[in-house]
Amino acid sequence: MKIDTVLYMPDGNRRFARKNGISLDKAYYLGGKTLKLFSQFFVAEGRSNRLIFHAMSDYTYERTDSSLNAIYEALRKTFKDLIKEKFFEENGIVFRAVDHSRKLPKEIEKITSNLEESNKNGKNGEVITLLGYSLERDINQALSQNPKDYNSFRKNLIFPDIDLVIRPYEMRLSGGPVYAMAQSQMIVLNKFNPEVRKEDLEKICKEHHKLKEFRIRGNLYHKL
Repeated sequence: MKIDTVLYMPDGNRRFARKNGISLDKAYYLGGKTLKLFSQFFVAEGRSNRLIFHAMSDYTYERTDSSLNAIYEALRKTFKDLIKEKFFEENGIVFRAVDHSRKLPKEIEKITSNLEESNKNGKNGEVITLLGYSLERDINQALSQNPKDYNSFRKNLIFPDIDLVIRPYEMRLSGGPVYAMAQSQMIVLNKFNPEVRKEDLEKICKEHHKLKEFRIRGNLYHKL
């Protein structure tokens, strides 16, 4: 049973750093590796058509501690590793970045552009990384096109319906595209983002399919 769209919120990097007595730079870099893990497991291996990796909301840029620089460095290293490996190209995955903030460092903007240009062949699906997503701007841009009805409005929004939402430790949507989550199955991981492994994703898939089968048996509308 293929999952159309998966949203992952890679939370807990700072708490992982405190727990293990390591620097924020190291914690966020280790956390950045889950982008490849989720992309490989869900999209490259054919379990999902689309992965949304919610790395940053627009308000992340308001942080005043040292974590913002650690995030930038982790993004830079993570994206460069993926370019070096030709990961998206080799796996037939389209990469796309969404940044409403326009506050990303120029170097990271350039690297994300290189990733977006590296592969136009999305035979296996796409990975969308949120690097400054704003729900308000997403909705305002859709409204600015003067939709005639709700269905037209939905077509102007960035995301389709999201089937599965995954987040470490807490279910808080952090300004994500909530309009697409009306029928989402939400599953919480009992570990921080850098601790997530493939076996955790395998368990999540089994739980998701079991819960979805139960919902379909109980309510035919869930087949939609």
